[in-house]
Amino acid sequence: MADQVAHLAHLNARDTTLAFASRAPQADIARVKARMGWTMPWYTMTDGFDADFGVDEWHGTNAFIRDGDRVFRTYFVNNRGDEPMGGTWSYLDITALGRQEEWEDSPEGYPQTPPYAWWRWHDSYGDDGASQG
Repeated sequence: MADQVAHLAHLNARDTTLAFASRAPQADIARVKARMGWTMPWYTMTDGFDADFGVDEWHGTNAFIRDGDRVFRTYFVNNRGDEPMGGTWSYLDITALGRQEEWEDSPEGYPQTPPYAWWRWHDSYGDDGASQG
């Protein structure tokens, strides 16, 4: 799945982070990331995180939202169900805040912009990676 992920700047512009987790050692992960030019965070699991979240044999995609010190899982799909993932829109659409555009329902206090108004070339977001929209 990692080889088909769109540029992470687009997700980061919507205050969304994509991270991978696997049982591979960091040395192996670093070698493959360097070869492929991938920049996403990639963690090594040493506990039951994968099994705790329903991914104990193959692969799966979870979406979480943080509210202060609390974290909630808001979406999960596994096995062949997450094969279409990889594009910015697919990832944003499974998050609790979606694309954060005006047509969506969002909790009070979360910024929203007109559809596609936030979208930039991946190297044109502000220095902090946040949306300029």
